[in-house]
Amino acid sequence: MLAFGQPYDLLLQGGHVIDPANNIDAIRDVAIAGGKIARVAANIPANLARRTVDAQRLYVTPGLIDLHTHVYLRGRSSTVVADDAVLPHGTTTIVDAGVAGWKTFDDFKSTVIDHAQVRILAFLNIVSSGMHDDQSKENIVADMDPRATAAKILQYPNILVGVKSAHFTLPGWASVERAIEAGRIANKPVMLDSSIFSNSGRNTRDKVLKLMRPGDIQTHMYNDHQLELLDRFTGKVQPWMWEARKRGVLFDLGHGAGGFLWPVAQAAVSQGFLPDTLGTDLHPESILLLQASVPNAISKLMNLGMSLQDGILRATVNPAKAIGRFPERGTLSEGAAADVAVLALDTGVFSFIDSMRKKLTGTKKVECVMTVRGGEVVFDRDARLLPASGETARPAPLPSYPFEENRLEEGSTVYDLVLKQGQVIDPGNKRYGRYDIAINGKRIARIAKRLPVAHARLVVDASEYYVTPGLIDVNADVNFLDSTTGVQPDQRSLPYGVTTVASAGATPAVIRRSRTQVLPAGVQIPVGGLISSGMNRQNVLTEQASMTRALSLKWNEGMPLTEVIQAATVLPARAIKREDLGVLREGAPADIAMFEIRRGDFALVDDNRRRLAVKAKIECILTIRNGGVVWDAHGLSIREWTQAGRYTSFR
Repeated sequence: MLAFGQPYDLLLQGGHVIDPANNIDAIRDVAIAGGKIARVAANIPANLARRTVDAQRLYVTPGLIDLHTHVYLRGRSSTVVADDAVLPHGTTTIVDAGVAGWKTFDDFKSTVIDHAQVRILAFLNIVSSGMHDDQSKENIVADMDPRATAAKILQYPNILVGVKSAHFTLPGWASVERAIEAGRIANKPVMLDSSIFSNSGRNTRDKVLKLMRPGDIQTHMYNDHQLELLDRFTGKVQPWMWEARKRGVLFDLGHGAGGFLWPVAQAAVSQGFLPDTLGTDLHPESILLLQASVPNAISKLMNLGMSLQDGILRATVNPAKAIGRFPERGTLSEGAAADVAVLALDTGVFSFIDSMRKKLTGTKKVECVMTVRGGEVVFDRDARLLPASGETARPAPLPSYPFEENRLEEGSTVYDLVLKQGQVIDPGNKRYGRYDIAINGKRIARIAKRLPVAHARLVVDASEYYVTPGLIDVNADVNFLDSTTGVQPDQRSLPYGVTTVASAGATPAVIRRSRTQVLPAGVQIPVGGLISSGMNRQNVLTEQASMTRALSLKWNEGMPLTEVIQAATVLPARAIKREDLGVLREGAPADIAMFEIRRGDFALVDDNRRRLAVKAKIECILTIRNGGVVWDAHGLSIREWTQAGRYTSFR
């Protein structure tokens, strides 16, 4: 019950509100009551709200909408857990892009949609059973029934927003034509994901001018194998693309692991051909190295010349209109559902990676600070709503290792990757100091003081960072397929330097679908003296539970960094009786983490769910699993796209 005289549950004060639907682009307060937007105005008194958030120097927008995700976990392996994949990025409404078909949608609804905090809508695949790991099953034209597909959409009009055609590799238009027929019957748009490879018998002009209807959506617009956006000789946007846009065909970013190329995006943005919507094509591969999210997509396009306001329009109003949910969604109108994103626009030097694993070094980055879903704060990066701990952080002094001048003379060995001059903390071998670590294939080939740079195919300058064995997390719920509490280990481990998770709840299916090494612990592992995340699907949102949060907390409480790393590597390896893990050893699997000490004003959630103000924290900037770089926050291992020459995925 609200206290007398306090009509609002939550007040976001002093933020720069960008609400394109209502033409608001100014400093305003946003008041929330009963799960709805109650008022947007200047200078709403703080005493009218039970809780207030200082949003000064931040941007407050409607909750973001992602039209292209893959979250039906039992539909195919290339799917992610919805809540912890999108809510930390300000996204409150997502659309699953065709993982389920009409025969499998009811299972999708009962196992995922009905349990998620994020609002999940869906495009229904024209293939009756949806997407498959064996994509040849998506070529069975007899399994594409327009009437049955339309009937299922009409059965669930509040969830199913359209039809999806994807992954059809036979020549001709059969999948597209049947999807469009289903869309016609159901009076819904169609999202197309169909290649124009030279053996397909398909071309862009016919697709966008003859087959697609006004309101239909072509995704993956900034690659060069889904459609020919640019003339391959002049670099100009093709005239039929402008014509298609005029007749109402929509174009979705559809970033994914193959849908976004820097040369295409730069040329198109410079000519004013921006996406209508900013779908991410979220799946396990795009979420890691490419860091696919709606704020990441906005950041990439801003560094190519788009404005923040244009980005918010394409992440709120435009997608809501595309799926027939405007003005119900995508606005901060009074009476609308209180779905809100609070965003920071940071300036500095940042790396952004495209689908060909090339980077653009930019100066602007949009990040989510807080997410409100239906009036409830579901993500609070800086613990703004938690009580202060009352404690003062006293981080332990950092170890510092000097450079050594002598260089090791090597024979004729060539290495795939060398991490140069990292400050190595390897407690299991009592190895502390500056070392080079060379990798060949999946294994550590050499650890030495100074290896010749010329012997490496790729060199990463690690001199500003601490290099450790891959972390081992012995307290994490990763049973994400068969419960509503488990997190997906890859997206919640690899970006935090964790290469091994030991979990009593690890099933064979979880192990098979994870790049992280997941070990099925037979019993619950005693965690006394060890550092672990304790993460589950809820506390990764409410407490930012992760290994780097746990490391940062212990270090800020005065535990020496060498002991912190020991408690997250060699000690848990011994606890699970796997002493081959948690150390850096020549010949061993190359599981390695690199960390930086980030300085600034931050907040950590302590073990009592209070806010601890700190001046520095530990962040993972690179993770290597089995010799492959799976996380690279600064693009240290990735080449700038302008230096890579022409590149294409068309064939």
